[in-house]
Amino acid sequence: MLAICGIVRRNGRILMCKRAAGCAFSGFWELPTESLEGDETLEDALERVFFERLTVVPRRLKSLGTVDFPFKIEGFEEDVHLWGYEVELKKNFVHICGYDDFRWVKPRDLNRLRVLRPYVTLVTGIL
Repeated sequence: MLAICGIVRRNGRILMCKRAAGCAFSGFWELPTESLEGDETLEDALERVFFERLTVVPRRLKSLGTVDFPFKIEGFEEDVHLWGYEVELKKNFVHICGYDDFRWVKPRDLNRLRVLRPYVTLVTGIL
């Protein structure tokens, strides 16, 4: 599976979103993330996750790197290739949809949240 996440920085902090109840890994924190659909490009998927979940359009997308990890849940297993992009927002987001909460977190404080390991690897590898 191919997925993409956006790293938004503001005042030395990064935007983290809490996965909604009822979804895989609910209660864990992640960067805004989406899997690619069909023949969608990385940039289109990234724009979709920011528009659909945060009601904002990203700008100035810059590829930062990737991390590979096994995705395992309830008898389902697949290897995931996660692309990280630096994202600048055109405006502040209006609301969140598909996430239970959000926080601006200093990278050194990621260990205070239940963050999925691939996101920690990606963030600490590029900051």
